[in-house]
Amino acid sequence: MKKLLLFALFIGLAKTNAQTTIFQENWDGQGPGISAWTLYNVDNLTPVAPTTPGGGALSALITNAWNVLSLANIQSATPTYTGYPAGATGMSGNIIASNSWYNPVGTANDWLVSPQISIPTGATNVNLTWSATSMGDASFLEDYKVYVSTTGNQVANFTTVLKDVQNQPSTGSTHTVDMTSYAGQNVRIAFRNDSNDQYVMFLDNIRIAANNVLSTDEVLKSQTTIFPNPTKGEINIKTDKKIKSSTVFDLSGKALLQTNSEKVNISSFTKGTYLLKVEFADGSTKTEKVIKD
Repeated sequence: MKKLLLFALFIGLAKTNAQTTIFQENWDGQGPGISAWTLYNVDNLTPVAPTTPGGGALSALITNAWNVLSLANIQSATPTYTGYPAGATGMSGNIIASNSWYNPVGTANDWLVSPQISIPTGATNVNLTWSATSMGDASFLEDYKVYVSTTGNQVANFTTVLKDVQNQPSTGSTHTVDMTSYAGQNVRIAFRNDSNDQYVMFLDNIRIAANNVLSTDEVLKSQTTIFPNPTKGEINIKTDKKIKSSTVFDLSGKALLQTNSEKVNISSFTKGTYLLKVEFADGSTKTEKVIKD
């Protein structure tokens, strides 16, 4: 009996300390995908063009404020991109990258803004975590800031700095910020690359988690159902809301198809993983990974 009581106590403590994911993004289908994020290229500077194959090519790939790139493609480049593989610690699959190597030289001002995230009332131990690295050696370390907004997704809305990172290590690191004070609020998170004449930075595994709450995804699933998934072609959207649009994206964020129907047909698509973003008339959205068989 004593052992059973101790076991029950252990299970109870484990449940109490368990964290539930409220929001996540790993650029590989776990999360809303790049189409749900807002990008601002405030500096409007020109990335350095490659002078030799591989030499500056990675910087030149960053054509937007931030771009989703494949680590495997970077690894397989011949010759290798400058500085790789130092700095990819803890990252896999796709990452999102921003550069600060420009011609002429300038300071980056590139913003990556999340969709709206609802942090449940009463949530405790709310933590924002992410992985980051500078691409290259210790001579080219990136600077960036992480902001939060409770009002909107414009640059001017982000006045509260959650973390100011200087000289992000090229060996990669994981960062954590306490956001418990934002429980019960709708927030947006912004990452701003403000490095001056460095190289390229990577972000991955962005996550907000808290103790003993329903995740945003679980709440949304109770309101909207997308089926069948996997599918041979036709996708049905069951919801009590009015659909404004349904858009299918590939994992790079490219829009492939859009409709305002409760049925979406991707039978002509090749087999693989896609993202279906449903926008409702009330302004809310639901994004889910869809597998085409």
